[in-house]
Amino acid sequence: MKFVRIFLQVFSVFFAFMPQEEARAGVIERTDQVSSLSADEILEKVKAAKNSLPAEGQHFKYLREANIYDLKKDGSIREKTQKLYRAYTDGRDQQLLAIDGKPSTGRDRAKDRAHNLERQQKFLHRQSSKPSDKNNDDLMAKNMDLFRDKFLASLKGEEKRKNRMTYLIELKPNKKHKLENMFVDRLMNQIQARVWVDKEEFRVARLEMKLNEPVSFLGGFAGILRDIQIDLDQKQLNPKLWVDEEITAFFDVRVFLKTFRFKMKSESTKFELVAPSE
Repeated sequence: MKFVRIFLQVFSVFFAFMPQEEARAGVIERTDQVSSLSADEILEKVKAAKNSLPAEGQHFKYLREANIYDLKKDGSIREKTQKLYRAYTDGRDQQLLAIDGKPSTGRDRAKDRAHNLERQQKFLHRQSSKPSDKNNDDLMAKNMDLFRDKFLASLKGEEKRKNRMTYLIELKPNKKHKLENMFVDRLMNQIQARVWVDKEEFRVARLEMKLNEPVSFLGGFAGILRDIQIDLDQKQLNPKLWVDEEITAFFDVRVFLKTFRFKMKSESTKFELVAPSE
C-alpha cells in the first residue's frame, strides 16, 4: 500500500489550493476578456487568500453527508456506506452523527475519530492527536511548495460561475522537472487539473483533476493506478469564507492481486451561523 499512500500525499498538493472544509456545479458562461494577471500571479494570490481569516464570529456549522460506493468490475454497487457529520468552519473536528441512517454510537464516533487522526497524521502531517478548536495545521501548503515547480499553469480565460466571474487555469505537468521520488514523478506526469479561481476574492470556486494514463508500481507487480477522477465545488458563505459544497471522486486501483474500485460523494448542506455560546 506504500504507493497508494504516496499518491494521497501527492494529491494533497491540489487541496493546498482549497480552504480546508468540504464541495455543486453552477451555470457556466465563458468570456473572451483578457486578464492583466498571469496564471502564476493568480495562484500566488490564491495562496495568500488562504491566510485571510473571516470576520470574528462569522463561522458556520453545517451537515456533511458522505456516501462511499464499493463498485464491482461492471460498475454496479457491491456495498454502500453513508455517514452524516456535523461540520464547522472554525477548525473544529467534524462530529459523526449517523451511519447508514442510524444514530452513531460512542464506539462509532471513537473509531471514526481515530481513523481521521491517523489519516491526517499520515497524509497531512498533523502533529497533535488531541482535539483542537483551532486548526493551525495547514501544512498542505508545504506540499504545494514542494511540487509547484512540477506543474505549468496557463490561463485559459474567464468564466462566469454562479453569477461570479472566475479565472480558468489549466495545470499540466512539467516533464522536464524531475522529482526525487521516481514513482511520484511518474504519477505527477500523468495528472492534469483545471482550477476556477474567483476573480474578486481569489478563492477556488471549482477544481477538476484526472489521471491521463495508468501508473504502475514496480513494473505493475505491486500494483497499478488505473483511473482517478476528482471534482470539487466551493460555496461562498461570506467574504473570506468558502467551503467545499460537493466533492465527487472515482478511484480504480490494483494492489498486488486485489482491485479497489470505489466512488465517493460528499455534499454539504444546511449552513447556519454558529452562536457565540456554541
